[in-house]
Amino acid sequence: MILNHINDIAAVCAGHSIQTAVISPGSRSAPLTLAFNGHPSIDVKVIADERSAAFIALGIAQQQKKPVVLICTSGSAVYNYAPAVAEAYYQEIPLLILSADRPPEWTNQYDGQTIQQSGIFGKHVKASHNFPVEVNHKDTAWHANRLINESIITAESSPKGPVHINVPLREPFYPSTDEEISFDSPRVISATSVEQKLSNTDWEELSKDWNSTSKRLLVIGQLEPNENLTEVINEFVSQTNTLIVNDIIGNQHQVDGAIQCQDAFLQPKAIKELIDLSPDLLITTGKSLISKNLKLFLRENPPKIHWHIHPSSQVNDSLQHLTKWIPVQPNYFFSELTQRSETSASTGFNKKWVDLNQKAKHKASSFLDSCSFGEFQAVNTCLKTLPSKSQLHLANSMSVRYANLLGLSKDVEVFANRGTSGIDGSNGTAVGSALTQDKIVTLLTGDMAFLYDRNAFWHTYDLSNLRIIVLNNHGGGIFRMINGPQQQPDYEKLFETHQSLTAENTVKDYGFEYKSCSDMKGLDELLTTFFHKGNTAKVLEIFSDSKRNAQIFNDFKAEIQLYLSFSGR
Repeated sequence: MILNHINDIAAVCAGHSIQTAVISPGSRSAPLTLAFNGHPSIDVKVIADERSAAFIALGIAQQQKKPVVLICTSGSAVYNYAPAVAEAYYQEIPLLILSADRPPEWTNQYDGQTIQQSGIFGKHVKASHNFPVEVNHKDTAWHANRLINESIITAESSPKGPVHINVPLREPFYPSTDEEISFDSPRVISATSVEQKLSNTDWEELSKDWNSTSKRLLVIGQLEPNENLTEVINEFVSQTNTLIVNDIIGNQHQVDGAIQCQDAFLQPKAIKELIDLSPDLLITTGKSLISKNLKLFLRENPPKIHWHIHPSSQVNDSLQHLTKWIPVQPNYFFSELTQRSETSASTGFNKKWVDLNQKAKHKASSFLDSCSFGEFQAVNTCLKTLPSKSQLHLANSMSVRYANLLGLSKDVEVFANRGTSGIDGSNGTAVGSALTQDKIVTLLTGDMAFLYDRNAFWHTYDLSNLRIIVLNNHGGGIFRMINGPQQQPDYEKLFETHQSLTAENTVKDYGFEYKSCSDMKGLDELLTTFFHKGNTAKVLEIFSDSKRNAQIFNDFKAEIQLYLSFSGR
């Protein structure tokens, strides 16, 4: 018996221009996988591990800017999607999760692979639905069609995000040998795109705030690369003389004069001394900020006025001094504000930020030229050699922090799983991204994050454009860098997570190219060809000592603070 209402799910998805479905094999999910695999407009990728599958789907959706369908069987398989679903929710990436389920009458009856799947992702999805078990009545068929359309529209509506549909299936659900999977032309409900705009009254009110201030600061949180937005912000900064601070995941490092060394010079011990850097008007856009120093500084030195620009109804007041929430697209807002702005900014205020940024940048350069070899120096060298027009994916813990501290000066798109900031899916997200394009995709990661997500490579898809740089210090080195853990008597047992593994055996298992080094000479030599074209993914493992890395990092912070204290500010 062919389940036509299940086939219609695939047809409706195709009607909404969904291109990709990522499935993990299972029996209960067979009707879903057969339907999507049989549809000519949808590319099906098979990833055995559900956790990795979900992060790979996230990486694909991040690049396609369209929902990706996730399909798994019933039971604990569904729970393995949870980390990536939460990440997608906070990064605002659209996913359509289809979990096969046993019929509802078998829940809590000790039947195999049967758990309470309805609403399993809680508040980390935009919506959660139960699909009809049967569609024998015309109203249930209408309901089924409406649920799929509604779910896709919800996933794509701003703010984008994951939507879950739980699909109970009764046996028999495998087609007989003489049956063919066919597709009707089900109803596709299209959604009209409406861009929120501000009224003249709104702009008049904003103009009052703008004209009453001269010390203005624009801070960029996590944003996907957008050439048009960068052009708009460049024009805004140029025309209004507004200062811009860019976290590396904000993807505005190509904006002229963008401050990128804020993590270095906004030292927590000097917050009171830096009070003259506090803006009157703070404008923020994007999602999370990496720089803890920047967040602490702005919380301790509040602006008079704080606008946040983000097309969402969920208010973000993470800096604790928000005065106006503006739920519009940043492209529109900054373009319009450029045209409406007349009063100029304080050149003295801007100069203080620019001077400190230049001094921190100069000191960082001289420090890195003379310090002993370790992760800090290695990351600096790797960032400088990234190919233009490529992508950089940053794993969490120290990889993303090093990169944010050092900044970028070339045309490279930056991504990181900073929605939940976990290490569990960095490989998968980078793999998903690499599967969507030909450009070089580089993952900068630590040994813990790399080993945690090895199943992201457990498939046969071409990853010849993927480059992975593994910083291996044989443990969770970040805990030596932050206050608290290292002061505990059982620090090394409870936080360091000593492990003796390397990436080499994993790399050999998957047939990737592997190289390693433990000094600058070896790194320089290997980087000369690392980004060249190859027939498979390439992995470069850089070994260093965790204690030495911590000492180098602490020395850098101390030298920066000393240098700025006696720099004649």
